[in-house]
Amino acid sequence: MELTYVILIILTILYIPFYFWVRLSPKAAELGLVKYGPLVMIKTRFGTGLMDRLSVYRRFWRFFGALSIAISIILMAFIVLIIAVGIMNLSQSMSSPGLGVEYALAIPGLNPLLPFWYGVLGLIVAMVIHELAHGMQTRSNDMRVESTGLLYGVVPLGAFVEPSEEDIAKSSRRAKLDLYSAGVATNFIAAAATFFVFAVLMLGNISSEYGNNAAVYQVTSDSPAYDAGIPSGAIIELVNGEEYLYTEDHTVTHSWNPGDTVTVTYVTEHGRYEADVVWGLFIERVSSGSPAEGILEPKTFITSVNGNPVYGYSEFISFMQTTVPGTDVTITGVDAKGMNPFEKELTLGNNGGVGYVGIGTTTSGMNFTTPNIMLERGRNPIFGAESVTDAASSMLSYIGGPFNGFSPIPDSVHWWYDVPMGNAFWMIMSALYWIFWLNIMLGVSNAIPAYPFDGGFIFQGSLSALLEKLGMKDGNKREKMTARITSSLSMIMIFLLILVIMAVII
Repeated sequence: MELTYVILIILTILYIPFYFWVRLSPKAAELGLVKYGPLVMIKTRFGTGLMDRLSVYRRFWRFFGALSIAISIILMAFIVLIIAVGIMNLSQSMSSPGLGVEYALAIPGLNPLLPFWYGVLGLIVAMVIHELAHGMQTRSNDMRVESTGLLYGVVPLGAFVEPSEEDIAKSSRRAKLDLYSAGVATNFIAAAATFFVFAVLMLGNISSEYGNNAAVYQVTSDSPAYDAGIPSGAIIELVNGEEYLYTEDHTVTHSWNPGDTVTVTYVTEHGRYEADVVWGLFIERVSSGSPAEGILEPKTFITSVNGNPVYGYSEFISFMQTTVPGTDVTITGVDAKGMNPFEKELTLGNNGGVGYVGIGTTTSGMNFTTPNIMLERGRNPIFGAESVTDAASSMLSYIGGPFNGFSPIPDSVHWWYDVPMGNAFWMIMSALYWIFWLNIMLGVSNAIPAYPFDGGFIFQGSLSALLEKLGMKDGNKREKMTARITSSLSMIMIFLLILVIMAVII
């Protein structure tokens, strides 16, 4: 049994008697421990004094309330879009291996995604400022804060601020919207501020002496590069004595031919090495139903297309952008050892108006980037985007970076860059990145238009305001209708969210 499951079982065994003690013992209430459904609220008065002192700036909090509502509605649309995309890709997610239940737990150290110390720091910052913002908007709108504290259920699930239910019921719709949107907006603003510091001020002022060299960020097992011992993170300096730069120019030529065995000089953080490897466009897989099926074979090299030499992945992709569907092409190649040449013909398929072969390829088993491109991707979430759709997709990929080891620059390639302060630079940057990432996660998740998330109450208040503007003046009728609509929407959104999460983790 995996360690994660063992720890969860132990925590559950410990939690069950603790929960029943809280439920049954009068002493628990005296200590501020109160049941909350299947959870336990640990109530304190921590931070209420600070809320009182900062909430006196009423004009600022009025402005911040308007800003918060706008930010929250935008993030609400964003999370609905993410869930919708998840549902559209549900069959694909369910057919792929799941990440594992540990990824569903926001517990640094147990969740492989969250480094322990950076995760703890990021969670504390995100939760504290989220709840502090709720508290200050509560007080600035003359509502009482009954308590603050932690929500606990097997593991800590978050912090909370408990406004007076009586005061909320008496408050205006605008005051409620200010209150519920404050935490979401504060997380977003904190994320934007930390992003500016680490992406613009820190990553924006470093460089690499290997800037445009081909940098290996992934090596496929059982490939020529893997067998030759070239590791992930290596910088390719020379190929057969010639400088090798990463390029998308499909007209580039070298003194050797694709499919030749070449001597590769590469650099790692430990030194400079050489390896002999068959170099060229290596076919990793052939897609079912594609033009290449039954014609091209995995674990072979393509050396030319229509007589144009193909040295690697980037040149091949660049060449394919110049082709059109329905074109007959002649492909030459060799086997994995650079021997047994072959020549094949196929008709290109259609991939958005561009020719399509239907193969997954690398350069001799290596996926390349450059230190400059890696740096640009780390500091620019829409790097390379050419349209609004591309920009949205790039931003989602950037936020999902930790699932692929990007936070935002993988630890294994820190040595590529010249930085001030050495390791301290990367420690500060990593801390800021995880504060940014966890603020984004907490803010966006709380914007879900469903109870008990903040977004549910924001949606209800916004819908009430819209219906009033459309002519529904009966307040009681309007509030009952918006409550019913929000409740129905909540059940749908929670169901869809659980469906997407289960498809990804199981």
